Amino acid sequence: MALQDGVASREYAATKLRKGDHIYVEGTLVSSTFEKEFGKGKSKITVPFKAWQVKADSIRKLNRAKKEQVPDEAPVDAQPEEVPF
Repeated sequence: MALQDGVASREYAATKLRKGDHIYVEGTLVSSTFEKEFGKGKSKITVPFKAWQVKADSIRKLNRAKKEQVPDEAPVDAQPEEVPF
């Protein structure tokens, strides 16, 4: 992702965003193509590649709802349910 707004946006992204953060990005999707050669001699082939990049105009960090913690174990004073048979 490439930021177009300048240094302030890059600094915000570098300091505030972490792996796993949910973000909203507005911008343009840009593709570029290039060729890479593989092999040697007569077995050399050229393979075309297409790369995609997001040119971001704005980034917004989204708030995620915190998960309620469910206890892993039953309470100490809990009684087993009676089975009617």
